[in-house]
Amino acid sequence: MKAVAIFKWAPNPDDALVRVDGTVNWSTARHDVGDDDHAAMACAVAAAGGDEVVGLCVGGGDTSFAAARGAERTVVLEGFPVPTDSTTMAHALVEEIKGIEGVGLVAMGDADWDPMVAPLVAALLRWPLLTAVDGVVVADGSLVVTRRHGMGTQDIAVTGPVVVDVAARREEEEKPGMRQVLAARKKPSDTKTVEGDRSSFSSRGTRLPEAASSRLFDGSDPADAVEQLVSALRADGVL
Repeated sequence: MKAVAIFKWAPNPDDALVRVDGTVNWSTARHDVGDDDHAAMACAVAAAGGDEVVGLCVGGGDTSFAAARGAERTVVLEGFPVPTDSTTMAHALVEEIKGIEGVGLVAMGDADWDPMVAPLVAALLRWPLLTAVDGVVVADGSLVVTRRHGMGTQDIAVTGPVVVDVAARREEEEKPGMRQVLAARKKPSDTKTVEGDRSSFSSRGTRLPEAASSRLFDGSDPADAVEQLVSALRADGVL
């Protein structure tokens, strides 16, 4: 079966700047490779069993990540603002997946940056979703997905198409060398621009939460400080 590995689809929140008025500046942020993307790529390659693996990502920066790890070709989606809400991202990814014939598995990283995208992708495809996935193997004509369950692991036999949300246990041990990366950049890559507003949400901006100013007590006299604290709590209705 063909497999799709989704990578570099979420912006890194560490790149966002919070201004003093509470607004968030994303101008320096970009969609980046996640900590679990290498594990998702490994699951896609294992599930394909020699069939085609397609990398799917959001443009910007180096898009050869999947090609350097076994993908035959990469589809790059352009035109996303930063940040992009989960619904918009999921709709765009699913539209592209549906255009790839014979896909039986979609693998993506268990991203803390935007944890809603994987469930939305599965829901829009109407495929089951397996989370906390460790790995995938092909056995007796079906997929066996190993996922974390309680204090151990659970093996699940899958006979139909499935979305796996992969959580890496460790950093990538054998990263592609420079020769592999250069060869990956020569593999086919198709860039598509996402057009139209697919979002179900609108933002009216951000603001700081309403909060009363802090009160400071003179702690030179402990007994007096306690009395001031108790008086303040009673005035606020806490006591």
